[in-house]
Amino acid sequence: MTSAPLVEAPANDHVLLAFDGRVLEVFGYVDDARYHVWERPRLEFGTGRRRLAQIVTRHGRRHAVPYDAALLPGLRALAEQLARSQPPEPARH
Repeated sequence: MTSAPLVEAPANDHVLLAFDGRVLEVFGYVDDARYHVWERPRLEFGTGRRRLAQIVTRHGRRHAVPYDAALLPGLRALAEQLARSQPPEPARH
């Protein structure tokens, strides 16, 4: 198996998101957090006065971090890499 490149994207001056192809990590916010691709994490971006990037898993777990508008392109690139790395849905019987 080949390893995916590490993708890092700051959300603001205090928060960094990193994705290595298997685990999405959040550093520097109140608590650090890790989300394995098995949890099917995805990033959603709110707009408006209070911009929040939300990590949402298939089971409904949510983690919101504020982001700076100027850093949105890097966050979107990380979100695209995350989406491409999702494992296939398991077969249901």
